[in-house]
Amino acid sequence: MAIDAFRGTTPLFLPERFFVGRLEGWAVLESLVGGLLKRATITGHGELDADTDTVLFTEVYTFDDGHSDTLHWTIRKGEEGKYTGLENRLEGEAIGEQGGCAFHWKYTRDTPQGGGRSFKLNFDNWFYGIDERACIVRGRAGRAGIPFATAHVTYRKL
Repeated sequence: MAIDAFRGTTPLFLPERFFVGRLEGWAVLESLVGGLLKRATITGHGELDADTDTVLFTEVYTFDDGHSDTLHWTIRKGEEGKYTGLENRLEGEAIGEQGGCAFHWKYTRDTPQGGGRSFKLNFDNWFYGIDERACIVRGRAGRAGIPFATAHVTYRKL
């Protein structure tokens, strides 16, 4: 998909608006053939530094196997719908594009797993704004550019 296909759609999904304040969410991860891999609950909180158009967003995933993963994002708005992001376990930067109701976010991250292990995973996530308080994410995770899992995530602003 191309982000340009979403230009003109509403409501606008703007990370600098949606990720500010408190959020809750839920996720399911499926294998590419459709088997359930994991479930998670999500809590999040973000603050906007309006002077720099930067969002400081923390989200905590708590998985059904008992392990958790906390992400501390710094998301910067650039020009013409472009975004960059930093997080302490990223390889390089996250790169994002916004258009209408959609936000496309890609990055590679050393991701903690159950049992104390971690894997470097590539993420390719599409956020779709539903209304001012909800979005749905369809994401793919893989290794070495080969996808092996799909995530379905729902966020709700509190």
